[in-house]
Amino acid sequence: MDLVEAIYKRRTIRRFKQEPIEIEILKKLVNFARLAPMGNNIQSLEYIIISDSEARKNLFPCLAWSASLPPRQRHPEESRRPMAYIIVLVNTNIKKNPEAEIGGAVQNILLGALNFGLGSCWMGSINGPKIRELFEIPEQQEIKYVISLGYPDEESMVEPFVGSMKYWKDDNGVMHIPKKSLEEVIYKIY
Repeated sequence: MDLVEAIYKRRTIRRFKQEPIEIEILKKLVNFARLAPMGNNIQSLEYIIISDSEARKNLFPCLAWSASLPPRQRHPEESRRPMAYIIVLVNTNIKKNPEAEIGGAVQNILLGALNFGLGSCWMGSINGPKIRELFEIPEQQEIKYVISLGYPDEESMVEPFVGSMKYWKDDNGVMHIPKKSLEEVIYKIY
């Protein structure tokens, strides 16, 4: 798959087949993140890889899923939960608020996951204090995001934006993601 195809194909996935992900693949995803641009090359981002079944089970309740969907469609069923997670940390002893760097690193993980046939979900609605306690994360590590990973067990598709940006699922379980057109997002051309 080339880069253009990956960009068009990448969608958020929240339901996964219960197939394990090789640890070497997860390490490669973190390596892709490590290679993202960093302002002044200050490398403050660090990661925790979660693939152990007990650790996954403990992390799952710390995550909020799909606020735009009705309650019965939000959380993945137990038989379709993520098979791995990557927790994104900022070492605040090195740099505070590297938001642009985080975006680049996470996008590298998401596109890299697609390259390996994985689905992913970039999650910001998380219980940081509980995650800190569970995984004994020191205070200088700011917990920013959790990326859920697994082999996809649902479809997600882009559709034209018409009045609402809320995503939704149809009767077949396909996620529909409204996106503005290119013409709607280009403010000016000089």
